[in-house]
Amino acid sequence: MSLWHTIKKELDGSFYAVRKSLSEALDLAEDLTRKGRTKLEVQSAKSDIRSQMTELGGRVHQMVVEEGITDVSGDVEVQSILDRIKLLEQKIEEKEEDLRRESALRAEKTAG
Repeated sequence: MSLWHTIKKELDGSFYAVRKSLSEALDLAEDLTRKGRTKLEVQSAKSDIRSQMTELGGRVHQMVVEEGITDVSGDVEVQSILDRIKLLEQKIEEKEEDLRRESALRAEKTAG
C-alpha cells in the first residue's frame, strides 16, 4: 500500500470518529434541551396550581366568612377552580411520564 493510501486511510478513520462524536454530542444536546423544556413546563404548571389554590382559598374564605355559606362544594366558581387544578395535575403527570420515558429511551440507547 502506498504512503498516500495509508495517510488517507488514517485521516478517513479520524474524520469518521470526529463526525460520530459530533453527532452524539448533538443528540445529547437535543435530549437535554427537550428535557429542560419539559421540566420548565412542569414547574410552570406547579406555579399555576399554587395560583389556583390561592384563588380557591380566597373564594372559600369569602363564602364562609363574608357570606356565611358553609357548603362550598356546590359553588360554580369553586368547581371551576377545582377543575382547572385537576387539569394542571394531569398535565404535570403527563410531562413527568414523558421525562421518565425519555430517560428510559436514553438509557436503552446508551446501553445498546
